[in-house]
Amino acid sequence: MKIMYLICLIYFGHGLSVQITQKPTCFYVKSYTGNTYVTVNYQISGLDENKTEITIESENGDKLVKKQNTKEGALKQLLRDKGTYYICFKSLSKGYKTVSFDFDMEGVDKEYAQSEQFSEMSKELSRTNRNFQTIYRNQNWITDRENAHQILLEQTQQNVKWCASAKIGILIIIALTQISVVYYFFKDKDFSARV
Repeated sequence: MKIMYLICLIYFGHGLSVQITQKPTCFYVKSYTGNTYVTVNYQISGLDENKTEITIESENGDKLVKKQNTKEGALKQLLRDKGTYYICFKSLSKGYKTVSFDFDMEGVDKEYAQSEQFSEMSKELSRTNRNFQTIYRNQNWITDRENAHQILLEQTQQNVKWCASAKIGILIIIALTQISVVYYFFKDKDFSARV
């Protein structure tokens, strides 16, 4: 599951989406040098979109910047010290909300995955590809088998119809033959009681 999430992050690369509630949902960024600007672009959708709170906090819990009651926008904050900072989203109402956001640190490339994770991800992707190929081959085999069975079934059905028709025809001929034999056998016979 982590690999699929990582693949989605790499694929989309520029944004994340998450469902938010009245409990804060936080993501962390690391400032390795200090005096770095972080920019958070966000857009909220759902019920009561404007009733939200977005904050950037330091690792010791100090709120550096806070924005409330906005549907979309951007937060830009200078991270003076190196360390971990938290970007938190919180709903101020009970309505269902989804926030789509992107964060960018000035001068830092976005690294959603480390290079050593790519080899593991590559192995997983090739294993998944092999599984998809196996599924595809199995589906083709099943389709071919079903088509062959359908043709065989249709041929059998035709043969049964012809066989039934032939049996009925033979029975009618036998019945007519028996009727005529019995009729001509008794045609000239006198069954009156002369003694």
